[in-house]
Amino acid sequence: MTTVLVTGANGFVGANLVRALARKGASVLALARTEPDPEACLFLSQVADQVTWTEGDVRDRQGLCDLVQAHGVDRIVHSAAITPTPEVERSKTATVVDVNLMGTVNALEAARVVNARRFVLVSSSGLFGSPADPRRVLNEDDTVEADTLYTICKQASENLCRLYSHLHRLSIVSGRLGTAYGPMERASRSRENMSLIYVLAHHALAGDGIRVSGTGRVRDFIYIDDAAEAFARLTLTTSLGWDRYNVAGDQVVTLRDVLEALSQLRPAFHWREVDDPEEADVAILPGRERAPLSQERLRQDVDFVPRYRLPDGLRSYLEWLESGWQKL
Repeated sequence: MTTVLVTGANGFVGANLVRALARKGASVLALARTEPDPEACLFLSQVADQVTWTEGDVRDRQGLCDLVQAHGVDRIVHSAAITPTPEVERSKTATVVDVNLMGTVNALEAARVVNARRFVLVSSSGLFGSPADPRRVLNEDDTVEADTLYTICKQASENLCRLYSHLHRLSIVSGRLGTAYGPMERASRSRENMSLIYVLAHHALAGDGIRVSGTGRVRDFIYIDDAAEAFARLTLTTSLGWDRYNVAGDQVVTLRDVLEALSQLRPAFHWREVDDPEEADVAILPGRERAPLSQERLRQDVDFVPRYRLPDGLRSYLEWLESGWQKL
């Protein structure tokens, strides 16, 4: 049985990666800075026998190297990161770099020590920035323009991954995760920025009336189950042809599309558009658009096709919030 280390396992993306890998038969070593919270334990209860939790910090290089050796780890998925607000980027700049960049170095060193069969970096579609043509589907070779501390660290991490692969003959890939939404997103020390759909879903469940701005602007939404499935395949497949893969929505989806779908699913929810983003409860600003991304490489290399289009993903998420999350 293959043993996979997942860093950041108690987070939104990490918990879903742990579940997807365990469902495929992997033994998962789940690394987090603290013991799993009740939400993560419930979410992973059906695969608990295949998951071993361990407390640690990706800033501890020697600790990571000792850990992978002690547990016979042969594959690593590095998802640990701080998703900072602009205020956090200003107040804790060095901490963000220590976790988001040096944490990648340390995880790569752990992969080198055990000659890991696969290392997968959870990168970000934010590297592409706001597109000139938000309706043109981008591929992995399109120009990137990192302009925040978060995306600068992701771009540097991708570059380090390519270099480590060359220097140490390791199979290393980066998956550029789009705007993920779905179960297990919640505020934490590492995640203060909640996704747009998280905010809208909670308004929809409450039957709120809200003001919105930028309804014609687009994002690269992907349901977290689909994202986790793609990353699991990248981790476990025998061979891959590329070192970068888009893991994001490949359809043009506007904020209006999300609002209309939520209104269909929860008719008590209603919204009206305002011109001034400052007056809006929810807004997509011009610089925050994300173009759809081609998933052709995923289709070719790991036979991945998303299961959830927007209405299906929103329905599943709302049902999960009502039946599972609210009972915790």
